[in-house]
Amino acid sequence: MNEIYSIELGRQLMKPSGEIGKKVGENMNIANNAIYDLACTMIDFKDNERILEIGFGNGNFFPKYFKINPKIKVFGVDYSDTLYSEATSRNQKYINNNQLSLKCENSIKTSFESDYFNTIITINTIYFWNPIDKQIAEIRRILKRGGHLLIGFSPRSIMENLPFTNEVFRLFEKPEIITLLKKNNFKIVDEKTQKILKKSADGNDINSIIICIVAENNK
Repeated sequence: MNEIYSIELGRQLMKPSGEIGKKVGENMNIANNAIYDLACTMIDFKDNERILEIGFGNGNFFPKYFKINPKIKVFGVDYSDTLYSEATSRNQKYINNNQLSLKCENSIKTSFESDYFNTIITINTIYFWNPIDKQIAEIRRILKRGGHLLIGFSPRSIMENLPFTNEVFRLFEKPEIITLLKKNNFKIVDEKTQKILKKSADGNDINSIIICIVAENNK
């Protein structure tokens, strides 16, 4: 993979756009399947709870949430207009049934009311939070006291070996995320680490590690 292509892929993973962005979104579905499966073993939705996903991509994984409990209301925010359109088309039946509501906006400053969500889920987006403290503050604002935040990611030890992470990604190890959350008045309630073999966003097979952390908002 040449340097120019690596930089472009990194930028597309941050904010997919155009026809290339649609293909990146499909590759992300393959790359992210295992971490979504892990995340879904760690959450328990109650009837009528409001769930937000930050960075939903093309919306491929929303059905997993309704499989846990169909009596929830799911919201999504993503600032890629390309993938917002893809997700809207893909999930029209949930939107028509008032089970799902999507917005195309930057998650660092959303239009949601304060103390609105019971659970916020974000998978493989933390690399792009800039500034990260401002994003955490916005999550705390819209998440109810006692509500849960689930962050899914792969650690620096894995990600730093991928050429497309060199420019726009900020990489972390699990202790750094735990420290960040505790500093911002979250209590860690669960965390799981899993070794997997997966397809990367550029289509190659790689040995990987996925991590999911669940934290409770103690604001």
